[in-house]
Amino acid sequence: MDCVIEDDMQILYPKLREADAVVYASPIYWFTVSAQMKLFMDRCYGLGGDSDEIEYHALAGKRIGIVLTYGGDDPFDSGAVNAIRTFQDMFNYIPAEIAGIVYGYASDAGKIRQNQEVMKEAYELGRELGSGA
Repeated sequence: MDCVIEDDMQILYPKLREADAVVYASPIYWFTVSAQMKLFMDRCYGLGGDSDEIEYHALAGKRIGIVLTYGGDDPFDSGAVNAIRTFQDMFNYIPAEIAGIVYGYASDAGKIRQNQEVMKEAYELGRELGSGA
């Protein structure tokens, strides 16, 4: 078992272990990732197993994609940079490779699709993660 808490994370732990790449996606709420994403990130601590050696963490060596949306038009004022730093710290510690970070402004649901630059970046990140390059 990966964690003493018996919940649906027990379903996700084996999938995370088997994955070659993992995408973390979150809106920015109150200057960082959503509470749900932070909880998920915290629960990934359980993937470290019984070893004190962090290189044995189940996410070590995996390729990571990060996708963020925010309501302001500035990644600094919106807190997107705080979220990015949180992910950088997490995956520097584990260690896992952040293959790419895609972030952009979206004031309403689905509005991000109108930003062709962000959509292209997301597509390219998906291709890179899928290719295993």
